Amino acid sequence: MNKYQTLLAGAVVLASAIPVIGKTVTVKGTLLDMKCYSAMGVTSRKHGMTCGKSCLESGIPAGILVKGVAWTLATPPQPLADYVGDMVKVTGKADAKDHVFIPTKIMYWSHKMSMWMKVK
Repeated sequence: MNKYQTLLAGAVVLASAIPVIGKTVTVKGTLLDMKCYSAMGVTSRKHGMTCGKSCLESGIPAGILVKGVAWTLATPPQPLADYVGDMVKVTGKADAKDHVFIPTKIMYWSHKMSMWMKVK
């Protein structure tokens, strides 16, 4: 495979991982508080139960980490505060240029129930 074929193959893989605005998509990833993720790369549930929760409760934007790319969620962060660091499934539209995801539905994985639950 020459270098142009390699570049094209890489571009196709990258493009398939990034949602495009106008099309409704569903992605799975880790729920983030964008302040601590941007400053320190923090994604853990342990962080989410303390600082991450406080950040979202105070109005810091939430985000989702999908295949190593962080997307800011354009939604009020307070209802998501209990799920920072958890696996979430978000349905909506995304703006790949600005890495903003406009959700219409957000679900979290409940380990207790072993199923996806809608965020209240």
